[in-house]
Amino acid sequence: MSYTKEQARAEIAHLVAHFRANEPSLVNVPEAQIEDNYIRKLFHFLNWNTDNTGLSVAEWEFVLQRTDEKGKRPDYLLQLDGQQVLVMDAKKVKYDMHDPRWITQVYAYAYSTQSQPASRKIDFAILTDFQEFILLDCTLYAADLRAVSNFRILDWTYEDYVSQFDTLWELLERENVRAAIHTRDTQKPSGLWSRYLSPKKVKANRIPPDKTFLVEMDDENTGWRVRLAKDMKKRNPDADGALITAAVQLLIDRLIFVKVLSDREIEADYLIQLAEQVEKSGLAADDAGWFNACRDIFARLNQFYNGSIFEPRPELEAVTVSNKVVRGVIRDLQPENSPYNFAVLPVEILGTIYERFLGRVVRATDQRVKIEDKPEVRKAGGVYYTPQYIVDYIVENTVGKLLSECKTPADAAKLCILDPACGSGSFLLGAYAALIRWHETYYSDQQRLTQRDREAAYYDSDGRVRLTAKLKRQILLNNLFGVDIDAQAVEVTRFSLSLKALEDTRRAELYEEVTLFKQTVLPDLRHNIKCGNSLIGPDYFSGQMFADKDELLRVKPFDWAQEFPEVMAAGSFDAVIGNPPYIRARIFKEFYPKEAEYFGSKYECATHVWDIYLLFFEKTVELLKQGGRASFIIPIQTLHQPNCESLRRLLLSKTSIVSIADLSQLRVFQDAIVKNCIFVTEKFLYDKNIINIFYPTNPNELFGKPIRTWPQSSIAQNPSLSMKIDLMSPKKLLCEKLESKSWRLDELCYVTFGLRSCAKGVGQGGKDRLISNNKNAPNAKPYLEGRDIKRFATYPTGRFLKYIPSEMYSPRVPELFETKKIVSQSMLSKMRLIATLDLDKYYVEQSLVCIIPHGIITETITQDAVPLQFILGILNSQLESFYFGTSIIDHSLGGGLIHATPGSQSKLIIPKASKTQIDSMISLVESMLALHKHKAAARTQAEQEQFQRQIDATDRQIDALVYELYRLTSDEIAIVKGQT
Repeated sequence: MSYTKEQARAEIAHLVAHFRANEPSLVNVPEAQIEDNYIRKLFHFLNWNTDNTGLSVAEWEFVLQRTDEKGKRPDYLLQLDGQQVLVMDAKKVKYDMHDPRWITQVYAYAYSTQSQPASRKIDFAILTDFQEFILLDCTLYAADLRAVSNFRILDWTYEDYVSQFDTLWELLERENVRAAIHTRDTQKPSGLWSRYLSPKKVKANRIPPDKTFLVEMDDENTGWRVRLAKDMKKRNPDADGALITAAVQLLIDRLIFVKVLSDREIEADYLIQLAEQVEKSGLAADDAGWFNACRDIFARLNQFYNGSIFEPRPELEAVTVSNKVVRGVIRDLQPENSPYNFAVLPVEILGTIYERFLGRVVRATDQRVKIEDKPEVRKAGGVYYTPQYIVDYIVENTVGKLLSECKTPADAAKLCILDPACGSGSFLLGAYAALIRWHETYYSDQQRLTQRDREAAYYDSDGRVRLTAKLKRQILLNNLFGVDIDAQAVEVTRFSLSLKALEDTRRAELYEEVTLFKQTVLPDLRHNIKCGNSLIGPDYFSGQMFADKDELLRVKPFDWAQEFPEVMAAGSFDAVIGNPPYIRARIFKEFYPKEAEYFGSKYECATHVWDIYLLFFEKTVELLKQGGRASFIIPIQTLHQPNCESLRRLLLSKTSIVSIADLSQLRVFQDAIVKNCIFVTEKFLYDKNIINIFYPTNPNELFGKPIRTWPQSSIAQNPSLSMKIDLMSPKKLLCEKLESKSWRLDELCYVTFGLRSCAKGVGQGGKDRLISNNKNAPNAKPYLEGRDIKRFATYPTGRFLKYIPSEMYSPRVPELFETKKIVSQSMLSKMRLIATLDLDKYYVEQSLVCIIPHGIITETITQDAVPLQFILGILNSQLESFYFGTSIIDHSLGGGLIHATPGSQSKLIIPKASKTQIDSMISLVESMLALHKHKAAARTQAEQEQFQRQIDATDRQIDALVYELYRLTSDEIAIVKGQT
């Protein structure tokens, strides 16, 4: 029934009288009984449907929140018409409602929603045991949580329900709340929203949590980043800015992830354990016991969660931080000190925080550490994060459209969605949310879940369909892909998507998956989200010797076919979305002239006064599958300026433009001068196509009907036809062709084993007494063992050989070692030759083979001297391994090892080449040798990955050059690749 005001007054007066009569005995009554007998009844008389009678789950007004024994979530959410209104925490009568623990807990929950859309934003919180009743304004930011007690709008005892009944009715009666909620964002809010506190009165500001949290992380003087960075530099003087930037972000990410797990009640509060460990190990300047504690806890979490969030990382192994500094960061994150509850602070909000965080880096000199804007950010005038409604619109018109055509989860699993400049991952998060909603709707629409369905979805205790952690994990791996040139942005995207995967996930489900089904909780996103330059391929360094490691780490070439082979083999991406960077050509020409020259040679749109976003759109058309959709938010001048004509022509000739949204009347990016538009295009040409044109004046109009339409004439296009390659050409004929164009290796070089076993009856163990780590021992020679070499790389273990020729079987000629030479493996685990260049005159053991030019040993040279670098490139090529496995080796050792003796290696072939070809190979090999050295010295995983990527690209260039030397056809190349 619905109560009139007078009926409610009488009922509440009776309820108060009953409480008064039983007050002494209620102190020991369970919380649930107080809720049922008093608190729920109070709101029932205020006309709230406290039992949700007759309401669907989506319409519930009194939502009971399940929480653990520590009660980190308030007990109830009160909502009307799909909008969250109030959060309420109920307590036992014996508790003091003025206890800061309870006040800050309920405040943090509500305040953390302040960056959410209006329907999810909770401005007020109630803390009550019926005996006391506190109503808080939670729109204000409490820099010091002790100030939260000043945010009280009401501070009543139960007698005030009667004496202040008119106020109670005005503020909290259901229909009064419904009427007032629609006025909260107006100039004259009414009802409950008319009671907002004056910031001047409470000395606090209405600053949303995304802005305050960014300040905590990145304030120039007190932020976590600068405190950690300065301490790292002090304790690790050799650490450069790149290492400190990476290590600081990893540590902050992990501590935030730990807090999220705790706030969502998925894990124990490891922050408490870390804080205890810090205090236990001391706070002196040289104390760093937290590091071991962190490492242990991260290792435990890594074992359970897997993925890449908590894996061992070289960045954290390379630095230390003092207990005192880390204690401060941990304390700031602990619930009793933090105004943030990550159970309700959306992952998307973290993304907007991180977008601005990523615009700044640590600059470290010998004397100081400073946090400053990246050069490109300074030039662009700052970092501008993408509003959520823009993300939603782009996702809806690309991913949403593709999902609408999917009939089953198997169809949805085939979709591949890319953001080629993913930044903090906001567009991929939006795509992930859309995929999750589609799957929830699909399984909710099933009359019943089959046994097979239960691997993907299940009914919770409220009868709602929930997706399993396994399915959410699989969606990430199947559907989402991202690239960014900034290694820290890649970290944040992986971090954000991992957090999203755990959203609305129950602890019990996770532990059941791990313990019963041996599943990992998080996917490893390193194969989905990658660091690289989306616009520059490995050909950037083609034809030149790699010399500048800084250039490689800046440019970061990216090979799409190699990095996403399965996607590219299946026809590329179904959807490409994002907000590409806006950087004018003049900036590239001024700071990066070589990149600008590369763009000019590779991109149609790199003409006149081009901008980098034009090239991203051109690359997108290339990466888009036939029938796929792409959408970017880009500057408005794309619609009309002459320098953008090349992109308009490209889109009209190779795609169909579905819609254009002119956003010039919206202020999309705060403080930015540029106005924007959104293109939605489809890589499919229609005979007749209508472009929908939008001119929204507010975000809601963006999702309405188009203002007008514009007919687009289709342009004829001939789709390229793929042809099958016949792989049946005889291998023997190919080998004969190779031999006809080659020297044998032993025509050019002397090929021999390294040092053999020691003589004079000392046995195998006798050799050990001649090997030590003492370089000052008599006759000590630098020494290489089999494990010390890889392809194009030497990793000496620092061991030395006491070389006594009379105690060696062979060889007894020091000149064989004390010269430049190639060293190769004689025992291979697979049919791939392994060789490197030795310029440091190492003595080598018997499991290695020495390849020395003839001219070193004899006075005559059989052939014109062929440089060792050229020979090394050939030996390490794919073609040489093919020839070795096809024509030379016909047996293997036990245990699967292949025996590549000096006798067999002497039969290897070296092509006859011109000086130009030899010089090209030398350049590539010198690049490989340098790259491996840089990778070995790299101190961050991102740097290691970038060097490895360039190593792989240079390897492919070497293979391509060898194929060219022999003039192989595409059929012959296919044979080689198929056999190695």
